[in-house]
Amino acid sequence: MSKNVKRNTKRMIKTDIVGGEDEMNQLESTTQPAGEFDGKFAERRRLDLTRFNGQDLIHVREYVMGEKREYPTKIGVCFTPGRLKALCRNIEEIDEELRQRNANASYKVDRGEVAYKAHLGAGIYASVNNKFNGVDLRRYWVPEGQLTAVPTRNGIYLPEYQWRALKIKLNELMCIHPELTVAEECFHQNQMDMIDCHECMPFGLLCI
Repeated sequence: MSKNVKRNTKRMIKTDIVGGEDEMNQLESTTQPAGEFDGKFAERRRLDLTRFNGQDLIHVREYVMGEKREYPTKIGVCFTPGRLKALCRNIEEIDEELRQRNANASYKVDRGEVAYKAHLGAGIYASVNNKFNGVDLRRYWVPEGQLTAVPTRNGIYLPEYQWRALKIKLNELMCIHPELTVAEECFHQNQMDMIDCHECMPFGLLCI
């Protein structure tokens, strides 16, 4: 593994993997104005918008019930507005993959384990697995000595009915906060700039 790849991998681990606990802490301490947006889309699962250090963050997260209220768990994923825009851009493809997966299951067609995987930014991917009827939103990383990105435990799996419910909540959130609809994904004028970008190439020159 080259020095550049090792450096990018270590940076990704520091900023993306261990950052999950910080995301939960700031989610716990940030409150939404009462009645503005009810992000619950399934039992113990919510879509939330928070602001931390001047940055909007969108959480898809599982909650656990405490003595008086629900608390966020480590099960979930956090998007910047640009990464959320990438997810929304891929919704039609994800839905088509789910339809194709169901059709293949009916005819017992084996297309392998992972049918679809889309890079949303940094180490975050959306994927559809042929073994399970749903969508996985998850961070990936590259273990030392390997050349392939693998999924971490930092993420959330949504059965198809929860994925459909999440899409409805996303539309509601966009209507309340239209500034999210004009968020820009990462863009570069040339390939060299893209190679050095942690958002676009989180694993250096490794294939994403």
